[in-house]
Amino acid sequence: MSTFNVTRAHLKTACDEKNWDLLDKLLEIDASKINDNALYTDTWGEWWGMLIEAVKENSVEGVSVLLKHGAQPDVASWGDGIPHTAIEIAEDKPEILALLQASEPVEYLRQTDPPLPQGESEEASAINRQGEIREATGLVFQTDAWKQSD
Repeated sequence: MSTFNVTRAHLKTACDEKNWDLLDKLLEIDASKINDNALYTDTWGEWWGMLIEAVKENSVEGVSVLLKHGAQPDVASWGDGIPHTAIEIAEDKPEILALLQASEPVEYLRQTDPPLPQGESEEASAINRQGEIREATGLVFQTDAWKQSD
């Protein structure tokens, strides 16, 4: 039986598509990249991870999935700006803030059993290459840098 290799692109795509059931399934397989704070960026050089993205998107379900699998609310964004944690970003979102500060484990139950992703798009390949370079060198860059002009 082959094992499924969960990549940064799988996680980011599930988060981007707000496919929380798929994200939950992927994190059950491998949650080692859950606190990767170099998955999202803006044009100013600030970087953040899936939990901060779910907070920014005001997604209670997304925050619940990520906390269920061990996302750390105190992992801050980083880069050229002032770092912010998920808790700081959620200050005006009472339901999400309560989840982030809960002393009990957060629950999330899947409503569907989504299939695991197959194949790899050009964008997914760029996201995964970005992760490989970050792990090898510590350098990060926007994945648009991989796109070739026509």
